[in-house]
Amino acid sequence: MSLTKTLAITFALLGFIAAVVAAFYWWKASTTDSPEPVASISDASELHILGNQVAFNESSRLNSVAARWTGVAAVLNATSSVLGLL
Repeated sequence: MSLTKTLAITFALLGFIAAVVAAFYWWKASTTDSPEPVASISDASELHILGNQVAFNESSRLNSVAARWTGVAAVLNATSSVLGLL
């Protein structure tokens, strides 16, 4: 097997791994839960709002990481495709 074909397969495998990591982070971002407040909503509505903000911030952070991993996967798979044509 030629060097370019070996590199194409290697980049494809690395792209697959990066895509799986991205999928994990997308899943984690979609399953972020709001913390349970310690008071009722009528007593301290600010606690409910702050709890949701914490959950939204964590989900946003995980989405950002997932987007970066998706970009890495796209570049690796594109490189694999180009190498496969050579």
